[in-house]
Amino acid sequence: MSHRLGLAELSQRFRDQASELTIQIASLLQGGVLSAAAFSLIAVFQIHDQVEIRIILWLNFVLISLISFFQLCQRSLLIVHAGLAVTLMLPVMALLQIIPFAILSSDRLGPGGWRYWYVADTLVFAAGLTASWLSLRSLTPDQYDADAASVFAAARTAFRRSCFGGLAATLLTLGLTVWILAMPRNWPYATAFVLAHLALTVASGALIIWSEGRDTAALRAEIAA
Repeated sequence: MSHRLGLAELSQRFRDQASELTIQIASLLQGGVLSAAAFSLIAVFQIHDQVEIRIILWLNFVLISLISFFQLCQRSLLIVHAGLAVTLMLPVMALLQIIPFAILSSDRLGPGGWRYWYVADTLVFAAGLTASWLSLRSLTPDQYDADAASVFAAARTAFRRSCFGGLAATLLTLGLTVWILAMPRNWPYATAFVLAHLALTVASGALIIWSEGRDTAALRAEIAA
């Protein structure tokens, strides 16, 4: 068996680089985020400042990070060029995703310091919006063959939807941040506030997973036809 690198093999490596690099980086960073989540949960139980709220926000962000990872796995099938959205924004997003867990596991921000979780959450969504915009901007028709024109259309639709969804999530979280920071530290409805936010995350996450799964199933059916 020859161990020389030929043009055919090199061409195959270039074709697979974007999707494989996306999955590899996303999996590596997601492991780090989940490790941070596990350690932060242990610390949360050692804090006596509104533990129930911290646990709800912890669960909320675990769901957010898992939904984000699911989206990356689905979108990797359509990525042809691994640009800044993959090589720069994925590591940035992973670093930002650690901050909400750090806030929840610390009491150095004083009573009610958990509220700054919303500031970090806004930054995470803003980074996700930037990554989606970069992915959409780097998407061009010449990256797909003529027989995959419908795939390009599907990719453009998916990336646009991701941009609009990221913008909506960023603006919503920013509004929630302003709201919770404007409330007094002993606001009696804080638990109900974070529970409502968790319910919104669950509902929107279910919609995202259903939509992504439907699109992937449609592409598989088109390829199999």
